Amino acid sequence: MFNMLIDVPSRTSTAVRTLKVDALAGQAFVEFHTGYTYAYGNVSKRAILNVLFNPDVSLGFWVNRHLVQSERTTQLNGDEFDYKQFDSPSVELPAFV
Repeated sequence: MFNMLIDVPSRTSTAVRTLKVDALAGQAFVEFHTGYTYAYGNVSKRAILNVLFNPDVSLGFWVNRHLVQSERTTQLNGDEFDYKQFDSPSVELPAFV
């Protein structure tokens, strides 16, 4: 399965290290400062667009409200989400791009 996860612009957060979202698939991948990582499905597309385009939204608040404590989202297991895609180093584009 192909995921088109977009990095949410970095914001100061004491809990969330990185947040990646896919509005088309309604999925989110969160990595906490503790090192734990989780993927969620059935995430509200409106909430995903809000966190992408509204820089005032707190990442920790967003993750708690729309992922952890939401009744509509489900935590995805290894059969539903490819966690291994984040084990490999990220690709760096040349400086001239």
